[in-house]
Amino acid sequence: MTTFLAGGCFAGMTAEPVAAASSAEESDDPDRVLFEADVVSRDQEDGPIVAEGDVRAYFGERYLRADKLIYNPSTDIVVAEGNVSITDANLETAFAGRVELSGDLRDGIAENFSALLDNNARLAADTAIREQGARTRLSRAVYTSCNVCNDEGEGKTPTWRIKSLRVTRDEERKVVRFHHAFLEIKGVPILYAPYLQTPDPSVERQSGFLPPNIGASSRLGFNVELPYYLAISNHQDATLYPKISASDGVLWQGEWRRRSERGYHVLQGGVIDFDNTNEPGVPGVRWHLFGRGHRRFGDNWRVSYDVERISDDTYLRQYDVERRGDLRQELDRGQTNQLRSNGRLEWRSGGSQLVADTYAFQGLRAADDSSTTPYVLPLIDFRHNFRGKIAGGRASIGANFASLYRTGGIDTQRFTASANWDRDIITKGGHRFQAFAEARMDAYHLRDLDQGTEICLDAASDCAASFPGFRTSGNTTEFETRLAPTIGVEWSYPLMREFHGARLFIEPKVQLVASIADQNPDNIINEDSQSIEFDYAGLFDYNKATGFDSFEDGQRVNIGVSASALLPNNITIEGAVGQQFRAQTTDAFENSSGLGEKSSDIVGSVNVRIGNTAGVENRFRIDNEDGDIQRAESMAYFRTRRFTANLSYVRLNEENISNNLVRREELTARGALKVAKYWTVGGAWRLDLESDRTIRQDFTVGYEDECSTFGITYRRDRTRDANLEPDNAVLLSFTLKSLVD
Repeated sequence: MTTFLAGGCFAGMTAEPVAAASSAEESDDPDRVLFEADVVSRDQEDGPIVAEGDVRAYFGERYLRADKLIYNPSTDIVVAEGNVSITDANLETAFAGRVELSGDLRDGIAENFSALLDNNARLAADTAIREQGARTRLSRAVYTSCNVCNDEGEGKTPTWRIKSLRVTRDEERKVVRFHHAFLEIKGVPILYAPYLQTPDPSVERQSGFLPPNIGASSRLGFNVELPYYLAISNHQDATLYPKISASDGVLWQGEWRRRSERGYHVLQGGVIDFDNTNEPGVPGVRWHLFGRGHRRFGDNWRVSYDVERISDDTYLRQYDVERRGDLRQELDRGQTNQLRSNGRLEWRSGGSQLVADTYAFQGLRAADDSSTTPYVLPLIDFRHNFRGKIAGGRASIGANFASLYRTGGIDTQRFTASANWDRDIITKGGHRFQAFAEARMDAYHLRDLDQGTEICLDAASDCAASFPGFRTSGNTTEFETRLAPTIGVEWSYPLMREFHGARLFIEPKVQLVASIADQNPDNIINEDSQSIEFDYAGLFDYNKATGFDSFEDGQRVNIGVSASALLPNNITIEGAVGQQFRAQTTDAFENSSGLGEKSSDIVGSVNVRIGNTAGVENRFRIDNEDGDIQRAESMAYFRTRRFTANLSYVRLNEENISNNLVRREELTARGALKVAKYWTVGGAWRLDLESDRTIRQDFTVGYEDECSTFGITYRRDRTRDANLEPDNAVLLSFTLKSLVD
């Protein structure tokens, strides 16, 4: 093989061989071209130079390979023939049967052209003209991001492709323009466009239309969502996605996002002019606003917010609106009974932190009364952890202030100060002891007691009969204090043993806790500890109340044992069971919680896993007196390469506003089966077993390959509300990667 160096236009090239080099960077002149070939010939001193046999040419970061190369110094033109490939600085490679290029390999004409671009995009044409290193004009071109060969290397028809008489790839403006284009699906033309423009495959973000979401439902009729993405700047963008429905018109929706070094903000909202002639309870203008963001000030301060507000109770379900994208949550509160908006100020320094919150709630049930829904203005929490040890253990102090306002109900203010200490001791024999103590003081100020629905000023009234635990002295304003100290010790003894290839583990645990009894007087209103889920995970919380208003008082002992076994066949079995025993009863908890009596309900869990393939997880709470199941949660799952499924069951007893137990029992099943290489079918079914009715059903068919996705869903929603009827809907979505994505 012979190697030659030349100037920027191959000028001054001689037939003198030089040492072989692997790249142009080995030349001192960056404008010189290095090329290699098996044979080089030149008939005349000023005639064309012909290189044949595995020709390689380098100019800067551009690289050419061909079977034959002809360079004419007088015209500064390079002609390459046979299996030509050109790779640029972005590692994009173009192929051709024959090319005619300028001396720097930047511009030229190619025949039988094809190119492999970013994100697996492919472009082919009869001829291609490269101009100024920034534009490529193609005639009779084909564009796709699908594989054009199967696993055996044989040619195949791509899932989709665009055929166009003329195509211009503009790398300066980062777009690809098609003139007189046909979109083909599996080789069948389905759409013609005289002009079409898409982002260049190398672009991460660019303004343009996104794939539409198409559907039809009994609530909205035929509907389609048409998203348009707007790239405002490198750190800011917006998406408009109006939803057009046959029954209600246009729901104008949009999203705005902004990111900077010190913060991030995203807002989503929508509004629709609604004809409420036949639905007088629904406002004429319906809307929603979701948002989340934060900003840092210095190294210690941070401000954040999370907003959820809607015009009316049924708006979200009527238009199938939810938090999407960056605002998506693991639990969509729009499907629950309450929305929450929050503003927060945080300060952290060393072992200290201060958090100030404000909350606004919006109920989504028809019976909710906005005048009795509280505003939290503010909720302040301070905590300081001492870095050094005190009496051999960890110590901290804290303070908490909460102020709740209602436009038509009771206003409460509470201040709590506390000091905590705990110490771990592990003996040589493996026994673990933890001693802990808390000193706490609460002070309450209550106003407008005569406006409360749960406060009874007259012991002889009907209200007092319904709510016997809530009676005051008859004043509309009261002040109350409470001293709530706690001390305790916890013992556990973790044991592990290897037995015939199995690894066994068992840990008994006992916790003794002592507090002053009768520290939940009737005139302290429980605002922040109304929801308590008693299970084994919370059995050893020495104060099981979820907030400050309720306090677990009295003397009690928590006893439990947990065990697990990892078997040689990759089966894992885990279990736990425990119970609380008290010296006296307490009014800290609702009757349905399973706590408060001298013997609590029995709580536990049993889990079995078979590798990552299958498993069953169970949590339970059993009534201590009659053995009835008060709460049961079970989830079974199965996963293989082609099939996934899970089944969940929940049964619980909860109290309504009249302190009556209401039983809930639901079953949810989900599954998906891969029926072919690219095709998947699936479904979901949610049943209310207590009333023997279907809540919701979903049936889906999905397709996904390397360049496209397609999905169709049939949904039956049986939920009802004041102005909301059950719904049957069909939803269609698709994506053509690199074209609309």
